Amino acid sequence: MSLEEKIVQLTKETLVDLVNLRYDKLKEENKINDETEELLKEVIQMQGILTLPPSDEVMDIDVYEYNDNSGFGTEISFLWFDDEESPIVLFCEAKTNAEKTEITEFYIETIDV
Repeated sequence: MSLEEKIVQLTKETLVDLVNLRYDKLKEENKINDETEELLKEVIQMQGILTLPPSDEVMDIDVYEYNDNSGFGTEISFLWFDDEESPIVLFCEAKTNAEKTEITEFYIETIDV
């Protein structure tokens, strides 16, 4: 599995945890902090019930490497609420070792309304 595939997999797993309201698990794994948790809960509550897209093909996850080589960003465009696509985007970040062979840190950066 390539590094990019691992990052996509982590992003999917994180979304599944969000859909299942596993905030404690996300905090234990250092994928969110108190501030991020508060923002996520606020946005999700305003939008409805966060749901998974009907298929992996519809789940649009973009991975891009930062120009300064400090890591990778992922975007899930677009999140689904009440089984309907919304304009809400979830941004995550992945940090790697210097050789870019393993992920050393992965977390939710923000959710964009």
